[in-house]
Amino acid sequence: MNDQGAPGWAEGFSIFAVDAEWPESRQVTGHGYNRATGDSHAYLWFGSPYFDPQVEHVTVFSGSSGNAEAGEALERAFEIYHHPGEEPPAGLPASESVTITTAGKPATFELWRNSSNRSWVARGCVETTEVVLSGAEIEPSELSLVRVSDLTSFSNL
Repeated sequence: MNDQGAPGWAEGFSIFAVDAEWPESRQVTGHGYNRATGDSHAYLWFGSPYFDPQVEHVTVFSGSSGNAEAGEALERAFEIYHHPGEEPPAGLPASESVTITTAGKPATFELWRNSSNRSWVARGCVETTEVVLSGAEIEPSELSLVRVSDLTSFSNL
């Protein structure tokens, strides 16, 4: 059995979400399980029901450890992180550390900020779950992430 109570999630895999204090829309934008590899992942969106880069928003990707989807989630987050019309850098910019409360405990994430807008990307690992966050108009250190055991409380896009 797994944390989510649904068949197909990898053993020990946890889905993380912004805590219940989030005032805006909470949506599942994708999830999956690969039977061949045992990899699981979920994408959650917190913000306006319609994407507006000027409005406070956060995406949370949770992936089982070693899941190739985690690297792809990070690449997609960096594509959004750059201003439209900007060329993405050849490599990752320098990161800084940020502490985000995750499952009630402080967790250290790598954080990349875009100096030309208020966008950011963060990556960390909580137990056996890789977590990639991206957002704007909110400080990542102000977030509190919780484990989600039931995705039915989220609307689907």
